[in-house]
Order: sequence, then C-alpha cells, then structure tokens
Amino acid sequence: MKLCWLIPSDRGGGVTSVAVSVSQQATSSQHELTLLTVIAPLENLDTNHKLKCDSLQLKRPARETPIALLEWLQTHPQNVLFLNGCEQADAVIPYLPNAVKCVYVVHDTAPQYWLTAVREEENLEAIVAVSDTVARQFRHRLKTPEKLWVILNGCVFPDRPTSLEPRPDDLIFLGGEKPIKGSFDVLELWQQLAKQKFRGKLHWFGQISTQFRAKIDRLPHRDRIHLYDRTSRQRIFETAATAKIILMLSRVEPFGMATIEAMGMGCVPVAWDIETGTREIATANESGLFAPLGDTAALADLVSLGCRNYPTLGPAAMERARSHFDSTTMWQGYESLLKKLDRLPPLTRNRVGESPQPYQPPQRQYQKIPAPIRAAIRQFVGRYPRLGYWVRDFRGL
Repeated sequence: MKLCWLIPSDRGGGVTSVAVSVSQQATSSQHELTLLTVIAPLENLDTNHKLKCDSLQLKRPARETPIALLEWLQTHPQNVLFLNGCEQADAVIPYLPNAVKCVYVVHDTAPQYWLTAVREEENLEAIVAVSDTVARQFRHRLKTPEKLWVILNGCVFPDRPTSLEPRPDDLIFLGGEKPIKGSFDVLELWQQLAKQKFRGKLHWFGQISTQFRAKIDRLPHRDRIHLYDRTSRQRIFETAATAKIILMLSRVEPFGMATIEAMGMGCVPVAWDIETGTREIATANESGLFAPLGDTAALADLVSLGCRNYPTLGPAAMERARSHFDSTTMWQGYESLLKKLDRLPPLTRNRVGESPQPYQPPQRQYQKIPAPIRAAIRQFVGRYPRLGYWVRDFRGL
C-alpha cells in the first residue's frame, strides 16, 4: 500500500521519532511509505535507514497547508494518509479525495489534540490514540467508538548495553526547564538528595534559559549536575546506558517516549503516582517506582531505593521496554489497522472537490498575557505539583 505519514516538521520530538520508527517498519513490510513534513527543510531526521521523505516546503505559520496537501496528494496518490499532531492540516479532512483513507493519530491528552478527531469522525476511517491515557479523554464522545484504535508507541532501540553493572548512582532528566515536565521538582529533589548524602550525578537534558540556569547554579554540589541543552538522541541513549534512574516527573505524559527509551537502556523510571502514560509503561515496584504527587521526601527515598535495588529493577525495566515497546510490536498494531482499512469501502466526504480555507492559527488566550506575567505564572505553577497536575490539560488555551 502507499502510505503517507504527515508530521509538522522534523523537530517534533516524540512524534517525529515515532514517525521514523513506523516508516522503517512499513518499508521493511514492503509498503511504500512517504514521511511528509509541512515545514521545510528536512535536516534533523535521526535515522540510519533510507526513508522516502518529502516536504510541502512551507514556512510558518503554513497557512497554505490544506491546499498544498491536496495538491501533493493529487501528484502523489496515496492509499492511506496518517495525520500526526499537525493542526495546520486539520481543515483538509472533509475535502480529501474519497479514494484516500484517512487516519487521525492523537498524541496528547489536551483537547486541542483530539477535538478535530471527534468533530471529523464521519470523515475519518480510523482514529489512533497512542495510549489508553489518551483514549480515555475522548472515547466517550465518539459516535462510532470502534473507529478508535489504541496503538502504543514503540522505539527502535540501540544495541543492549553490554552490562548493567557496575553503574554509578546517576540520574537523568529530559525536561529542560519546563515546569510541566517537573523542572522545579528536580530543583527540590536535588536539595533533598544532598541532605541524604547522595553521591551520584544528575544529567540534565533540554533547553535551559540563563535565568533558570542561575537557579541550578545555586544548588548544592553543582559540580555533579551536568547540563546538556539540546542534543542528539544518540547522546541521550549513551548517557542512559550508564545511569540508573530516569526522573519522569511530568504532570502530563500522554505516553512517554523518553521513558521507554531510557528504560530500554537500563534506567529505572521514578515518577509521580498520577494518571499518565508512564503508568501504562512501568509496573510499580517491578520496573518502576512511583511517589505520591508533591512528596519530595518520598521521591528522594525512591531514588535511593532504586539505586540500591538496581540489580533487580534495572534488568526488569530494560526487559519491559524492549519486549513491549519496541518498534516491531508497535508496527503489529498498525499492520492490523491497515488490513482493516483495506477491507473498508471508501467514505463519501462532504466537501470533496471544493477548495479548503487556509489554515488559521488559533488565537491562544494565554499568549496575550505579557511575557513577564506568563513567566511568573509558569514559575508559580511549577512550584506546586498538584496545581500543575490540575491545570495540565489547559495547555493551548
């Protein structure tokens, strides 16, 4: 079959890495798959496989996306189009040719990521949620719930580390300075660990501003905190292969690509005990550890416990990730979906032949607030995990 996997750009983090993994598996299964981006240029795809890639060659805000995608499909006819977190293309769905089967893949729990799937249900052959955590947000809103498929994300893992022991008591955190990812929790956790005479290092990945770096610089044992800013997935894999713990402190985690990637290299996730995709990945006290939300002392105790019990927890975490969340397992779900789609008669979409309106970037109310006030709000919410969890799905308003 001819398949098109549409993503906004090649800088989409987890969405991009999943798209690459699916593309590799589809190509291996003799499908003709095109990994298509809206935004040009294509220069950051991290893959060792030869994939068929293309781009609509648009620049942000990419208002021309609906028309450009229809023109691309006219030149490059496809059997199935997968839309992945690409709001620029949402408006095109009712205008798609009836011969093209369309699947809307939902990668997040916030309403802005799934409302289009609910609204355009009649014009979609299928909807995919990347976790049960995501599916629960909107399953009850669908008129035809059987259109919804839950296909858990997967990863192309590097080779297994040659040995899980000995490893230092090192931690990794991949959230940069984002409060929603738990950056302020890490500041408090590190101080608590210092009181407990923790001797390991903290490897902190992600973009960090000068202002937030000043907060880190004031922490005890600053010499044992290594900041990496933006870096390659390869570097993250290499670091995870020498650490014991990944701190997964997000208030919202629709699935958790970072979690499975780190677990696959032998890291034990230590997370808040809340409803996130992490709960679907790690089993409490077997392949992961969960602390009551906001209890930093308990979180520090679990970090120490994870390090002490690493000979048991580490191998279990690696086995869990590599046996349940590799790209081959993920592809089995998509392959079953494709077989189902192949048997479905074409839909009759209600706007076929008409010209769609240009993409209109939504007016985010939050962005109308002056930048200094937004920064103060982020810091306030970041300091209170329960508040951050409560407002987690107000993102994008």
